[in-house]
Amino acid sequence: MEEEDMAAQLQALTELVKQLQADNSRLREEVNKMATSTSGNAGSSDDSAGQFPTPATPILSRPPSMVDVAPPRPTPTGVAEHYVYIPRERKCPRFSGKLPPDSLTAEDWVEETRRHLSARPMSRSEQALVVFDLLDGEARAEIKFRPISERDEPDKIFSILLSTYGCSQSYISLQKQFFQRRQLEGESLREFSHALLYLLEAVKRRDPACFAHPEVVLRDQFVENVRDGMLKRELRRQVRLHPALTFLDVRSEAIRWVEEGEHPSGPRPRAHSISTHAIQEVEAATSAVSTRPTNELAEVKESLRKQQAQLDSIIRRLDSSLSAPPPSRAQTRGPRYQFTLEGKPICLRCSQPGHVVRFCPVPSTSPQVVAGANSASQQPPEN
Repeated sequence: MEEEDMAAQLQALTELVKQLQADNSRLREEVNKMATSTSGNAGSSDDSAGQFPTPATPILSRPPSMVDVAPPRPTPTGVAEHYVYIPRERKCPRFSGKLPPDSLTAEDWVEETRRHLSARPMSRSEQALVVFDLLDGEARAEIKFRPISERDEPDKIFSILLSTYGCSQSYISLQKQFFQRRQLEGESLREFSHALLYLLEAVKRRDPACFAHPEVVLRDQFVENVRDGMLKRELRRQVRLHPALTFLDVRSEAIRWVEEGEHPSGPRPRAHSISTHAIQEVEAATSAVSTRPTNELAEVKESLRKQQAQLDSIIRRLDSSLSAPPPSRAQTRGPRYQFTLEGKPICLRCSQPGHVVRFCPVPSTSPQVVAGANSASQQPPEN
């Protein structure tokens, strides 16, 4: 199948070469005819006209391939044509006055448009028209209703847009944002550096002479506000050893440190008083902690479930013990002896203080007294 396709392509190329050769021969004949007719006309013209070259002279001096455009080549069989469109000029972004988070600010758009205009040789009025055509929405209306004298040059239009849609924050506010910027959780070092560069650029737009050494300030701000404490100490050490490090050097070192995972490794030096057995136990505990499974939450739930089961069993035992009847000893226990505040005993027969039932002068003739005497006789003679 591939051999048949190659043969078909070769046949198509052969036919194309023959057609081009025929076109070339035809063009040569036409050029010769034009040369003959031009030489005849030049001999019959006057002297003044013969002093200047005729318009046909440049055509004769061109090679035959440039006189006429070659016809479109036929597409070989089995070969698909692909068209690639390359714009002659880089497209400039448009500006509408609305500033969503992912769009260019007014300052960035003005800078981009200035670069776009510098690459196109035009007059000032034409540049002003180009800038006006790049505006949309309320930004276009803002320039449209201004006097002509205020929008006849691009610099005037840029000034209006910057004063209307530019940054409204003060220099102090921008500087405060720059110095309070910290690396956020989940933010990469490169993203953090870009945020610092953006804030520093905003501060410098407000006051170009705000910092005597902006590169050093940017580098130190980056070093002091990374989230990783170990990386911060490492960058501080690098800056102390090499004070001439630039911001880009420090950022490259930080990114390399994170990507390679350069954390302090190796065992710490042990004291001579620690035994080898203790070190082995510590290493075993460390390895056990490092190999702890990731499902710690499941283990905690299982432990809580077991504890709850134990508590339930204890509560059931307590409930059963409280609901059980008291022992027989408590049921046969007689009345407790009573005493006055002075410590004198109270008789259980007559309820009078100063004596007990055994020495009670009241005769035990009534059934209640007899019952009381019987119950008292069952108690040991404590008094």
